[in-house]
Amino acid sequence: MKQKKMLSLMALCCAALLIAEESPQGKGLAAGYAQDRGIEQHAAVLFASNFEGEHWRRGWTGRDRENVITVKRDPERRFVPLKGAALRVQVPKGEHYGASLKYLFQQEQGSEPEEIYFRYYLRLAHDWNPEKNGKLPGIAGTYQRGGWGGRSSNGKNGWSARGTFRGQQDGKTATGFYCYHADMPGKYGEAWLWQEGGLGDLENNRWYCIEQYLKLNSPGKNDGVLRGWVDGKLAFERKGVRFRDTEKLKIECVWLNIYHGGKWTAPSEDSLYIDNVVISKAYIGPMKP
Repeated sequence: MKQKKMLSLMALCCAALLIAEESPQGKGLAAGYAQDRGIEQHAAVLFASNFEGEHWRRGWTGRDRENVITVKRDPERRFVPLKGAALRVQVPKGEHYGASLKYLFQQEQGSEPEEIYFRYYLRLAHDWNPEKNGKLPGIAGTYQRGGWGGRSSNGKNGWSARGTFRGQQDGKTATGFYCYHADMPGKYGEAWLWQEGGLGDLENNRWYCIEQYLKLNSPGKNDGVLRGWVDGKLAFERKGVRFRDTEKLKIECVWLNIYHGGKWTAPSEDSLYIDNVVISKAYIGPMKP
């Protein structure tokens, strides 16, 4: 009897450990680096950028838009630094873009992963007030063939899991994933909002730690995984996603995409800030103060 109880207890402990490994929360590897200083030296970290100085442009494509700049002060939009400079992105009135910066794994690392963690800090500026939906940073493998812009995914052409935002309501902006996947029902991607505990409903003039995890499915199987955290708390989890039917599709890039639309444009200027980007093979978590 004692042996059976011991085995049952061991099984419960193993199950608890497995759950913790699958859905980490709170402290991650960033807890060992005050304000992320030196975090790029961690064995699991592939890339880190805090947008200080001109060297921030290294590693990113599409970085030369006039409305994508680094700032240390921006009193008009009530900017308060997270730590030094931050990337400011503006969607001009009557336009779609924002930003379309990509960190390309093949170009920067020499290979493309099949699972990845991507963390960034996000601050919606004082003038942020979108009326309709749009895109936020995320993870993708479109290869300029499929998985974005109404080019539906078929399992062989491409996929994407960018972030998304809804039109602002009651001073909050609902956020989540905007996913093009092989089981998508229509021409355009599906919006999967981060609704756990209201964590994905973001306010203006406050920094949030946003982290995403994506694990590609085994080709042809529904075993892909998406997770999202806000300030170290699990806000979203979806298992059973089919991104691909071929091993040729991998994780091509981390995509800092800020886009207003659909087909509609921004009726006013909307600004936001991004800081302390980290891309890693392990859970990152909020930075140590």
